[in-house]
Amino acid sequence: MTLERFRELFWDAFHRPKLLTSSIQETWKSLEAINDLLSGPLYAIYEKGNCDYVFLNNEPFEGISSPDDLMDWFQDLLRQYAEGLQAATPPASSEETKDLQLLDYQLDIKADLCEMAYELCVARLGTH
Repeated sequence: MTLERFRELFWDAFHRPKLLTSSIQETWKSLEAINDLLSGPLYAIYEKGNCDYVFLNNEPFEGISSPDDLMDWFQDLLRQYAEGLQAATPPASSEETKDLQLLDYQLDIKADLCEMAYELCVARLGTH
């Protein structure tokens, strides 16, 4: 895994999707706070090649002192995001289905980026 590959994938996960339906737009908006939390450290890696600032124990990263802690934090946010998608009203049209598929795709890329971020942090800082 390279930082270059991370950077190639980043915007696939975090660009504002072109959603066709208002119901799925509302779902996306309801998940924006989780998305913002996830994007912080990942954007730092995109920009600077590291997210060392998360290990300073400042809000919202209290208790994160290792790459393993960071991965636990990522996993919790990814789970919350997935639950938010699953809680969406079942699609009533093919457009809603396509919109949900797009958000699911973005979630998959977010998960891949979190794995890559973990690997980068381990390579940089080690584990404990």
